[in-house]
This record gives sequence, C-alpha cells and structure tokens, in this order.
Amino acid sequence: MKRPHLSQRQRLLARLAFFVVIGVVFAIALHGRWDQVRDSVEKLSIIDLVLAALFGLGNIFLSMMAWRSMLGDIGSNLPVPVAMRIFFIGQLGKYLPGSVWSVVAQADLGRDYQVPPRRTVAVSVVAMGVALASALMIAAFTLPFAAPGQAVHYVWVLAILPVLVVGLMPSSVDRLTHLLLKVLRREPPDHEFSWQGVLRGLGWYTASWLAIGLQIYILAVGVHAHGARVLPLAIGGSVLAFAAGFLAIFVPAGAVVREAVLVAVLSPVLSTGPALVVAVVSRLIATVGDGLWAAVAAGLARHRGVHPMAARKRALPEAEHAPRVAP
Repeated sequence: MKRPHLSQRQRLLARLAFFVVIGVVFAIALHGRWDQVRDSVEKLSIIDLVLAALFGLGNIFLSMMAWRSMLGDIGSNLPVPVAMRIFFIGQLGKYLPGSVWSVVAQADLGRDYQVPPRRTVAVSVVAMGVALASALMIAAFTLPFAAPGQAVHYVWVLAILPVLVVGLMPSSVDRLTHLLLKVLRREPPDHEFSWQGVLRGLGWYTASWLAIGLQIYILAVGVHAHGARVLPLAIGGSVLAFAAGFLAIFVPAGAVVREAVLVAVLSPVLSTGPALVVAVVSRLIATVGDGLWAAVAAGLARHRGVHPMAARKRALPEAEHAPRVAP
C-alpha cells in the first residue's frame, strides 16, 4: 500500500515549521557557547582565529563535496550551488536531537530538484558511514604513535579497521542501503554505489578531516602547546572527537561529547583549561560556519537561478510552448 503524499501547501507549512524550530535551537546553541568562549578568545591572536575559521569553513565545504560526489555516483549529478543548498540548509537539522533530521530535511529539499528521496536518504546515511570510517582510519594511524603511553585507549580503533574496510565495499554498502530503505518503507535504490564513488567520497572526507585537524593544531599552538606530538594529536584527536559526536545520535550535533573527547586526547600536550579553550572555540567556529554556509547557499541559489521557485518560472514558458498530446 502506497503511503499518502502531503500536498504542496502541507509540505510548505511543514518545511517552514521545521526550519523555524531549527532556527530557534541553532540560535540557542550559538548564544549558549558565547559566554564560555568570550574570555578564552582573548588568549588567541587574530591570525590564529582567522586561520582556524578558514580551515573550519573548509572542513564543512569539503564535507558537502563528498556528499555531492556520492550522490552523483548513484545517478543525481547536481551543480555545486544546488548541492550546497540541499546539503547546507539540511545540515542545520543536526542541531535537533537525533541524527535523522538533517537526512529528512535534505530529502525534502532534494525533491525540489527532482532528486528521489530514496537517493538522498541512501547517500546521506552512507556518507555518514564513509565519514566515520575515514575519521577512524586517520585516528588509527596517528594517535597510537603520537601518544604511545595512552595507546591502550585507542586499541578499539585498530580493532574495528577490518570491519570498516569490509563495510566500505560497494556490495556491503548496497546491501545495507537496501535494508535501510526497506525498514523506512521506501523503494529500493535504482542505482548502486561503485568503487570509484566510495573512494571519491572517502578522499573528500579525508581532506575535510585534515582541514579540521589543522584547525585544532593552530588553536593548540595558539594556547602554547608545543612539541612534535601536537600535530598528530590535533589531527587524530579532532577526528576521534567528531566520530564520537557522530555516534552520540541523541545529542544535538554531538554537543559536549565531542569537546570531552578532544580535551582528553589533547591532555599529553595541554592541560585541561587550554584544551577546553581549543575545543569550545572550534565548536563555535563550526556552529557559525554551519549557519554561514547555509546563508551563502540560500543566497547563491537565488542569484544563480537555481532556487526551485526560479526553476519553476523558467520551466513555465517552456511548458506553454510544448507540443500538446491529444487525449
């Protein structure tokens, strides 16, 4: 039995309500962290903050490119401005409890550009898995060597690497995707992931994790961390912290969990106070970056004429001049 579809008006009202709630939660998250960061920011130079912000924005953009490349692999090749609108605006859903809201928002936004929801759902979920696998692989090759005295805490990362490799095989990805869509009562995917598509997504996510790792390194050095271990700990610690945030699905955007893990990983080179400054400033940059990229994507979509309303206006004259088919 087919599921009833919402009317255009109902979808519009539901979307507006959804993004109003997201906007309120997003504003609360930003305001709540400002008091924690205000005094700590003074310890960092303007150059430190600018470089950290650039790497933070780069991390978010590269994540979008990974998502876009994997969506193209299963048949929906989107222009960058369109992919930005769907991904960045939908990503604000992660500030609600549960990881499902960003996927729901992206699926709904994708409809405006004839992207079947089953593709958007499949890519959003598979992309999370690829991002998590990439993060844990980087952590496995940095943390045990950067902090050998604490290697016992990271053995589990090494232990699950073979599972991740098997899980990233296209055949495994396709089976999991079919199972997921069956549970969600959606139609099965009409395209399958390829080796090239999975590896391309893995490459984009690896670049995004290196960007956030460099951001943490800049902030750590800015609060007087020193030594050869700072860089590998910054890279490995940042990706492990983000992985922990991914797994904390009932916590909005992995709040607190991510910061706690990062502070613990940076303990060999920073005391708790400075490490907390690094974690909170990084979180603030990520929060502002999510909102900034969403605003840029919305503005760019209108300017480039790829907003759905603009697309409908262009399509209307074409429909008027299209040959009529006799009944």
